[in-house]
Amino acid sequence: MATQTQQVTLTPGQSKVVSFTVTPTAEKTYYVNVDGLTGTFVAVKPVTQAEFEVSNLVISPSQVYVGEPVTITVTVTNVGGQTGTATITLEVT
Repeated sequence: MATQTQQVTLTPGQSKVVSFTVTPTAEKTYYVNVDGLTGTFVAVKPVTQAEFEVSNLVISPSQVYVGEPVTITVTVTNVGGQTGTATITLEVT
């Protein structure tokens, strides 16, 4: 990324907050150094659509007599950035 500078004129004992604004251009960890003070920030890809994760599969009961029902549940979570619809498919073989 680029280097930026700002000039600051202060009277004795005076302090001033100096701000810099940068815009990351890639997904990665950026290392910051401002006159010897160091830190980091992470730029991640923005999530702009619905994205679903399926987890927590529960089958109850796990053993039944032929002809008895079995309940199968999962948790569906939208981890994306917008409302959306997902089709969840159960396949028993």
